[in-house]
Amino acid sequence: MAFELERVLYETEDFLRRNLRSRSAREAQKRRAQRKFREAIRRMRRAGFILVALLLALVLVSIFVVEIGFLTWMVALPTVLLVSLMSLFWPSRRAVQLAAETPVVPLGELAVRAEDGLIDRSKELPGRALPAADAIIARLSELQPHLDTLDPRSTLAGDARRLIGEHLPRLVDSYLELPPSRRGPAAESTSRFTESLDIVGQELDHLIDQCCRDRHLSFETQRRFIETRYREDPHLKGE
Repeated sequence: MAFELERVLYETEDFLRRNLRSRSAREAQKRRAQRKFREAIRRMRRAGFILVALLLALVLVSIFVVEIGFLTWMVALPTVLLVSLMSLFWPSRRAVQLAAETPVVPLGELAVRAEDGLIDRSKELPGRALPAADAIIARLSELQPHLDTLDPRSTLAGDARRLIGEHLPRLVDSYLELPPSRRGPAAESTSRFTESLDIVGQELDHLIDQCCRDRHLSFETQRRFIETRYREDPHLKGE
């Protein structure tokens, strides 16, 4: 009876965690939807250019080269329309560039891929691990604008690349490769996996501090200047 009650409690907790995702997870899903929307707009714009260019080419050929007959137009117009529609299924140039296998993926793009990977696999993760996964998603989003400013040859950039591009995905993959019986809400492997995600989140916090060290120093410099320059100003004291 006690075991059955414990199982029900675990399942209830898992259900609640899955359906009450954090704000960071919702914002990450919104960012991914925006990226997909921008990609769709690029494809639609390209399809429009292809349609106009092919129609213009047909008109110019008909005027300056050889007159195109009615039957030819009847075949050419559906063909042009079909080619334009098919182009909607081709990745845009930007998507191809981002998906291309390059020797070194930019760190900012690596963070985006890690964020998308966690979102894609969140349904497979145990509910108990979702808060830690959501925290990692939030930190990855915060890191993205700072990672591309790092010197790719620096030690910090190397640490970030290994953590975000290698260690985090391997951790998730290795856990999901376990038998289902070892990935239950009450399984010891689930508890250890959650602890490991917490450690990754803490390390990402450390990376944020390291990436923003110069900004912190700049802020402290300006803060000390303001305090030194104006704290004893009699005009500010109403004297």
